[in-house]
Amino acid sequence: MKTCDVCQSPLGMLKKFKYADGYICKECYKKASRNFTETITQKNLSEIKKLCHNEKEIDEKFEITGRIGNYLLVDEKNNKICILNNRMTAKKVSAPDFYDIKNIIGCEIICHPALTVEELEGKVEGREDEIIDSLKVSISMKNKKKPVEIMMISNPVRTKSYAFRQVFHFAKRITKEIRSLQQKNSETVL
Repeated sequence: MKTCDVCQSPLGMLKKFKYADGYICKECYKKASRNFTETITQKNLSEIKKLCHNEKEIDEKFEITGRIGNYLLVDEKNNKICILNNRMTAKKVSAPDFYDIKNIIGCEIICHPALTVEELEGKVEGREDEIIDSLKVSISMKNKKKPVEIMMISNPVRTKSYAFRQVFHFAKRITKEIRSLQQKNSETVL
């Protein structure tokens, strides 16, 4: 019988997860995939072991109550958000980042060339064809000089494309969710 390459527990037919060098169990997969937020198929055994044994990277007080695409996890119970590692748009590998809602002071959609959200909506609805070079959600924090950014588009894309409409929809959902959490948090404080 095969065993998990990390913890040596027995693997069943449907309870094993493939990575670059072999298979691991569900518990190790949960740790290695950072609570099921990343794929592990390209990671080797040493990377998997490091992720499984590094408990500091997993925020123990984060309970997923909502998710917006591969960009954001929400914890309404503990008033936190988690910005996921998105290699496709960020062009680098990084650990997920956890933030407390009480430290967020603002959230906005920024694109280049500079357009307001209303102008972008008009282009999407009117199917006007314009090229957007980048689109991101910028989150201003109390304890940071530089805003935290969720890069949504990092390469030029047409506004009438399906890809742009989808990403713009996710960006609007992210800002709406963060503002809603801020409002709930401020009502709780009062």
